[in-house]
Amino acid sequence: MKVFVIGVGLIGGSMALDLKRLDARFQIHGIDNNEDHLDTALELGVIDRKDSLDNIAKADRIILSIPVKASVLLLPQLLDNIKEDALLWDVGSTKEKLCLSIASHPKRNQYLAAHPIAGKEFSGPKAAHEGLFEGKPQILCESKKTRPDLLNWAKTTFRAMGMYLRFMEAAEHDKHMAYV
Repeated sequence: MKVFVIGVGLIGGSMALDLKRLDARFQIHGIDNNEDHLDTALELGVIDRKDSLDNIAKADRIILSIPVKASVLLLPQLLDNIKEDALLWDVGSTKEKLCLSIASHPKRNQYLAAHPIAGKEFSGPKAAHEGLFEGKPQILCESKKTRPDLLNWAKTTFRAMGMYLRFMEAAEHDKHMAYV
């Protein structure tokens, strides 16, 4: 299975490492605006190869792990180009703008708004590590809008990474995160 990680820093890189731990057959393709991050992620084994957005149609799974402002712009374009059985999830800290940006997209059901509540003070691929998500919550927003087979795969995979799942609507999520 080809997993494309857009943003190979702490969260995206740690997800990549956990996926590789779960199943060695995952091929992790890294995409990042920072070429040094890609080189470091490749050197550290966070990713298996560098790639580009031009090849997104080859992905079976896509992790969007870049700032939310950039994700809002990129998300519709990614959905335009993914194959019919691919799943795309983001890991951003806010959800309402993302969900609204693709609310009427024909491939909306291939997107899952996810927010792992995990992290640390360091960033970049050197900060990525296996087990970051162990015992941490994974908030899923508007999950009923995600195709059931893709949602089931995601829930099973997130649980295998050690996360426990919580479900919210996007506006509710953003309100709770603002309080925090």
